[in-house]
Amino acid sequence: MIRLLVIALTALMATTAATSASAGEIKVKVAGRDTAAVHAEIVQAAKQLCQEDLFGNPYAVQIAPYCVRDVARDAISRAHSRDLIAYDKAQSRDVYFLKIATR
Repeated sequence: MIRLLVIALTALMATTAATSASAGEIKVKVAGRDTAAVHAEIVQAAKQLCQEDLFGNPYAVQIAPYCVRDVARDAISRAHSRDLIAYDKAQSRDVYFLKIATR
């Protein structure tokens, strides 16, 4: 059984003139926890990674929900848990929205 799931985000942002690459990683403990709690922590970690990655991007507000969804779903698929995948599919799109801080 997987005891620890590592969510990694590697993104190339081609929306600006100068492209930049950034990578982040957050470990989520899954051992002995219910599906809803693991899902919530994965989504929260994805939000944190995307917020860090999109900081300063002029299109962050439009990109953020897709970033969070893709990062979370990638992590969920790596967990190889049918329950977690089914739980994720049952969630509404609102779970992936992220408020981006603007300067």
